[in-house]
Amino acid sequence: MNIYIYGSPTFTNNIHKVLDHGNIRFKIDNGDIVDVRTIQYLTDLVINDPYQIFLIDEDKIIKDGFISKYLKFLLPKNGIKKSFLDQHGIGDISQRTYDDLLIYIEKRLETAVKKPKATEINSVEDIFEAFDDEKDSNKKG
Repeated sequence: MNIYIYGSPTFTNNIHKVLDHGNIRFKIDNGDIVDVRTIQYLTDLVINDPYQIFLIDEDKIIKDGFISKYLKFLLPKNGIKKSFLDQHGIGDISQRTYDDLLIYIEKRLETAVKKPKATEINSVEDIFEAFDDEKDSNKKG
């Protein structure tokens, strides 16, 4: 599982400090922490694999309302719409403190089960193997 960070340089630096403090880098299996620099790259990531962890600066999220409809010049040029995030199941969590953020990430990493994508399944045996892997991970927890 990967962690993608999108936001201002200050936000990104603070998140990296929190992740280092919580030793999250060592808890990620076969994953990485990636700084996302462009809105297009973030949009592609969300569309292609919304099950990753996305940490997005609140200032970069455009909420539906009066400002987004009529005063568009006040919106950030590199912002992402909340409705888009909600559509892909990303915009559900808003953390108040960095401790809450660490708890959220650790819970997501604990419950992450590697499920094969449709393009990775080539035979019936692959389906049974994925099912067996999921049963084994449930027995451990």
